[in-house]
Amino acid sequence: MAGLTPTQGEILTLLLSRGVPMRLGEIAEDAALTSATVSEAVSTLENKGLVEKRRDANDGRALALRLTARGKTAAKKASQWPNFLTSASESLGEKECAQLYRTLVKLIFTMQERGDVPAQRMCLTCSHFDVSARGKGQYHCDHFNATYDDSRLPLDCNAHEDADIATQRKVWKLYSKT
Repeated sequence: MAGLTPTQGEILTLLLSRGVPMRLGEIAEDAALTSATVSEAVSTLENKGLVEKRRDANDGRALALRLTARGKTAAKKASQWPNFLTSASESLGEKECAQLYRTLVKLIFTMQERGDVPAQRMCLTCSHFDVSARGKGQYHCDHFNATYDDSRLPLDCNAHEDADIATQRKVWKLYSKT
């Protein structure tokens, strides 16, 4: 939606995907943003009439944020932003798409490891991720009992549980070799 920053769009999309009111701290944690950034973005979203603060149902002292009707419409539009990339990638062959996605996963993982970007809830760092014994380019999620290939490896998963560092490094070595 025009007039939204990426952060504002991310907050709207997060509220839409959760489907329940969220506290500012929860939004900051889930979106890997500072409280100040979330507070500023929420103030702007409130002024635009896209969100409203209400008392939290579980704790009447706290405030929770929910989408307004206009906010739901804006959130649906904001959640579609990657569609232009998907559309453009249709010109790539299957093998090229898989290689591009694999390269993006490696870049994100490397930037995360170096501390350049906040930690993502991606398979390569998850205790449920199994990179072995599936064939080249095939990976398994023990949580969802699902098999993924290079072009569908989830980058942000609500079921993500951090694997220990030794396991993450082992997975990275195995993933890098394939």
